[in-house]
Amino acid sequence: MKVLHFPLGSLQVGLPLTQVQKVMPYPTVFSSGQKPVGLAHFEEQEVVVIDLHHYLFGQVNPIPATHLIVVKGNTEFYGVPCTGMPALVDILPEQIRQIPTTYRQGDTLGLASHVARLNNDTMTLFLLDSQRFGGIIAPSSGL
Repeated sequence: MKVLHFPLGSLQVGLPLTQVQKVMPYPTVFSSGQKPVGLAHFEEQEVVVIDLHHYLFGQVNPIPATHLIVVKGNTEFYGVPCTGMPALVDILPEQIRQIPTTYRQGDTLGLASHVARLNNDTMTLFLLDSQRFGGIIAPSSGL
């Protein structure tokens, strides 16, 4: 399986290449800064930018994003900021394990569906599932 790998705070995360639409230089993102979501232009449409660092760790990443990974969710595109060019890695099926459902339901890192042990079991890579990104955005009671 081919995966785009990038650091996210103290974690190593990845997105399966089958979910990735494009990696692009970090665009202007419109956001109030109060929540981990923003909006950016992508080709001829808008993309919801999800600041995973803010979502997972409760604070904006002190390292500015340089790239945006555009992925396809269930019904729309999402953008994931990253602080450098993500690396393309090959992961063997025997290196991948599913994360238990209980953990996924109880932790913000439930955005990950699987983990992979890499580099002779010295690194754990959390494989994110873009289908879960819509769950980050809570409905607003306004408007």
